[in-house]
Amino acid sequence: MQRFRPSAPPITLSAKAIQELDQTRFMPPSQRRISLQVAKTLGMDQEARSSLERVRQLAKSGKVAIAGQLMPDAGVSAELAALGVTEQVEMADFPRFRTVVIPYCGITARQRRDWEPFAKSLEDLSCTQVRRAQVALGLLRMEGAQGLVIGRHEDPESIALAGSHPANRIIQDTSDTARLGFAPAFGVICQTTLSSTRVEWLVQQLRHRWRDARVTFLNTISPTWVAREAALENLLATCDQVVIVGNLGEASCESLAETALRRGKTATIVAGPEQLDRAAFRADRRVALTAGAFATDAAIRAVAEALVS
Repeated sequence: MQRFRPSAPPITLSAKAIQELDQTRFMPPSQRRISLQVAKTLGMDQEARSSLERVRQLAKSGKVAIAGQLMPDAGVSAELAALGVTEQVEMADFPRFRTVVIPYCGITARQRRDWEPFAKSLEDLSCTQVRRAQVALGLLRMEGAQGLVIGRHEDPESIALAGSHPANRIIQDTSDTARLGFAPAFGVICQTTLSSTRVEWLVQQLRHRWRDARVTFLNTISPTWVAREAALENLLATCDQVVIVGNLGEASCESLAETALRRGKTATIVAGPEQLDRAAFRADRRVALTAGAFATDAAIRAVAEALVS
């Protein structure tokens, strides 16, 4: 007589999922690493690199001071300190140095006039896009408009843009637009490293707040920043989370984080690999790597190697 042999129970979807998880848990670490996707455009542009290289050359020929911070990045400041370059120098101390450098974020025309008699040599390394934005705001003011700068209140670049005239105002959010007094015409520019979506939103709010005023907006966002934002956008559809190399609070890093968050992706800003929280990056995650406008190549490379190790 043939003995009855019960067939194996069918593999349900839940059982299959548990089985796959068990297999993944015991896979060798090399097969469960993070999948890293690097943005095609990230970090410093060519002008920022040239400015940093110029300071390196100046440091070889004598004492160099920066009238402020050359770039808002801890990695850049550390490199300058290693070269003997002093940042955040006050005007009264200018005569102690062979060369005084105007920082990348720029200064106002009044500051330049005040500084020239004190500095033996004044080297202008301000960004071309910042100078362009200053000229644009000046032209709008010549037409009789109230000058407005869409930017961050404490950012040196926004301060340099708005500081050309005491009546200019910095607009960071909708609460700033609500506090504005009426003017027949508003002339608006923006910080060069802001999210284009944020800028467009605030311009719309201005027009909605003062419907009987003329609002003229000149878009002064840097083309390089637009390329960084677009490069990150291209990765957001296929990544799980985003790592941004740069300094927390720096405008371009915060803007990249806004871009990621609008697509529902977690964004982490780190200055270096020591700030990475390994517990936040599970195996087999797809991570998009980008960097702010002033992140050094060394910092980007170190973070990338830490993520895939």
